[in-house]
Amino acid sequence: MWKYFGKEWGKCEECWLAYKNGVQHENSLNCYKLGIPISSLKIPLNEFLEIVKDIPGKYGIFGFPLSLLTKGVIIFYFNNEEEMMNFINKIERYVKDDLPLKEKKFFDIFVNVNWIKSINWRRGCPEYDKKFGDWRNWKKK
Repeated sequence: MWKYFGKEWGKCEECWLAYKNGVQHENSLNCYKLGIPISSLKIPLNEFLEIVKDIPGKYGIFGFPLSLLTKGVIIFYFNNEEEMMNFINKIERYVKDDLPLKEKKFFDIFVNVNWIKSINWRRGCPEYDKKFGDWRNWKKK
């Protein structure tokens, strides 16, 4: 389902193993995930992926029934908020300002994200919120 691109992120395996053991690994505190719904792109997906090919990431194009709510998403990984914000400034011209409400609500409910126009972001994996509390309250490194 997921197709990976860009540089190897290499932080998930160790972090996920700790999560499965009920421990929050410090990698999750330094993991900023940026999500761009595919429907919010102003250019074709393959053109956009060529532009961002050096950034660690993955994308998924969703089938039924998820496709009723969202076409899919591109996820990028960053080590800190500043790095993520710099990337947003570089790519925002390729992304629409608005997203349909149903799609925005899907990401709000199932991924628990913050929004910058039609781009969403969070720290760590959505599953972590259940064990370690809302990501917005995690300590900053």
